[in-house]
Formats: sequence, structure tokens, C-alpha cells
Amino acid sequence: MTHVRTVRGMPKSAIARRFRAVAWALCLALGGCATPPPEPPAAPAPAAAAPVALPVPAPACPSCDDQHREIARLRQDLAGRDAELRELRASQREQVKVIQESTRETTRAKVKLRRLATQAEAASYIAEVEVALESARATRGAAATLPLIELAQATIAATSAPFAQGDYGAAMDRAAQAEQLLAVAADLQGGAKPRARASGEVLLQVPIPLRATVEARLRRQPLRGAPVAAVLPKDSPVVARAYRGSWLRVEGDDGRSGWVEPSQLGAR
Repeated sequence: MTHVRTVRGMPKSAIARRFRAVAWALCLALGGCATPPPEPPAAPAPAAAAPVALPVPAPACPSCDDQHREIARLRQDLAGRDAELRELRASQREQVKVIQESTRETTRAKVKLRRLATQAEAASYIAEVEVALESARATRGAAATLPLIELAQATIAATSAPFAQGDYGAAMDRAAQAEQLLAVAADLQGGAKPRARASGEVLLQVPIPLRATVEARLRRQPLRGAPVAAVLPKDSPVVARAYRGSWLRVEGDDGRSGWVEPSQLGAR
């Protein structure tokens, strides 16, 4: 009661000062214990703007026009030369056809002459081929020529029977076949003319009848590893039509053809 009276008896200014002091102390107590609110997240940094590619001005080149004109001229010149080359190749093919036809006509004429040959003419021609054969045997060329020379030897030996029977045309045909085999051997030795030594297939001027001395494989290409087109039994008759390198392209009685090495063939 005494305290109440004291308070009531206090002047208003003192009461106000005390109230402010209590309120200040309360605010300090509450402020020290309260947890400050979390800070708001930082705003993301603005994305950097993509660089804008500015058009690069073309470098000044006073001689560019001259270079373009020179390139165009060279291309035109090259196109003209290609056209000339195609024309030359076409002309060369035509010339080859003409030469082959002339060769066939010459061969047919020779065959007709051989059919009318006399004993003296046949003997003279056979002797000429025998001299060429001895010359080829004396020349030590590549090993690939030996089977061809042996075939020529067997073919020239086969002239004896028709010559003795008076069939001088057949004897001269055999001699011509031996001469053709010697020409192939000379081609392999490098003694033939550049035109005849073509890298492709070369047709024989006269077909050469032969036989397989062993079971021979007809290959699609003149290579030992080439696919086999057919197998010839031993003693099968064949006819040589062309050659390439040391290989002969032969044709059997059944029409099958392929490439065979001369070492697998013999004279008929």
C-alpha cells in the first residue's frame, strides 16, 4: 500500500521517465535474443550478352580478277585438250581395227598361197623357221620363253608327216604356227616392236592347235591366282587364239575358253 501510494504520489514526469527506461531495457533484451531473419538470396548476375559477329569486309585484292580469268582460261584449255585426247583415242582404235583387218586379210592370202605351195617352197619355208628356232634356242632369254620354244620345236617337228605325204600346204601351216610361237617368245624377250608388245591381249595371226599335256585349269585372267573357268582333262584338244605375256588364251572343243600357261600344253 505504501508503494502504491508512493507511485501515486510521484509526479507524472518521473513516471514517464521510468516507463521509458523499462521499455528501453525490454527492447534491448528482446533485440539481443531474437534471431535476425535470413538475408534474401542474391539476385543472379545478368547473363552476358552473346557477341555479335560483325561482317568482315573482303580484303582488297587488285589481282583477284586477273587470277580468276587465268583459272577460267586454264580450265577451258584443259577441256579442249581432253576433247583432243578423246579424238586421238577414238582414231587410234579405228587404226587398230584397220590394222587387224589388214592382218587377217594378209593371213588369209598366205593360207591360200600355202595351199598352192610346191615341195620346194614348203621345204624352203620350213628351213627358214628351223633357222629362227635355232636362233631362239641359242638366245638365253627369260625362263618364261622356254615352254614356248619347246612348243615351237614340237610344232615344227610335226611338219614331217604331211610333208612326206605330199600335203605341202599342211606342212607349211605347221611351220607358220611354229613361227607364231617364236614371235610370242621374242615378244617376251623384248625383241618385238613396241606396237606388238602391247600390255593387253594380242591376237595370234594364225590359230595354233594344241593339246593339254596335264589336267590344266582354264583361268579367267592370265594370272596364277585368277578364278578357274574350267578344268581341261589331259590330252584335251584346244586351239590357241591369243596371248598376253607368257599366257595363251585357248578354246576347247566345247567352246569354253580361258588362259593357260604354255608349260601345260603340247603340240598336236
